[in-house]
Amino acid sequence: MSDPSSGDEGLDFASKPPLAHPTAAHRWAKIRSALPKVALDLFIVFAGVYAAFALENYRAGREQQHRREAVCHALDRELRQMAESQGPALQKEMTTELAAWDRAMARGERPIPPTFRISGAERPPTGVWDAAVASNGVDLIDPELFFELARFYNRAKSAGDLYQRYSAGAQGDVWPRMRQGPKAFWQADGRLRPEIMADVQRLRDFRDRQAELGREARQLRDRLNSSCGR
Repeated sequence: MSDPSSGDEGLDFASKPPLAHPTAAHRWAKIRSALPKVALDLFIVFAGVYAAFALENYRAGREQQHRREAVCHALDRELRQMAESQGPALQKEMTTELAAWDRAMARGERPIPPTFRISGAERPPTGVWDAAVASNGVDLIDPELFFELARFYNRAKSAGDLYQRYSAGAQGDVWPRMRQGPKAFWQADGRLRPEIMADVQRLRDFRDRQAELGREARQLRDRLNSSCGR
């Protein structure tokens, strides 16, 4: 029979405190030591993402600005044709022919009708505007200015329709009969043929509309350049 008071068999293991679990302590220590590095890594990630977005926004802004400048420049060139070059040239020619007609009529003569004709394109230039609308380029323009431009180009197209009506009449009533002299345009009783009177009036209406377009084009050029910072 063994002696309970001798050897290890007499130790009271229940009276010793339990040992702390080393894995949990080490885990918390590692977490606490890793927090600064994690925070730094997160900061670097967020900073990189923010910088990428900022760079993309900058590039998009620059691209939009370049598109805006291109649209403004193209529209300015188109408006300049109506305000300074093609428009005034046509206006001067029509005014000269109509003035000669009016002077001859005032003297009681039987003059040959004006023979005004536009060579090449028979409508005001609107190609840039149409392309800007189709490509949404006009979205880059101030909304109020866009409204004024839209109204102007609608009036320009209606002026083109007015010239088409004059041209259609002149092609049948005036241009083919020029070699026949005044007798082709005046009746035996000395009155002007009604269709010739209508043709001359349509030319006069187109001349007046062209003058209005020239004034509007000059005003819109000033507003466009001011809006685009030019």
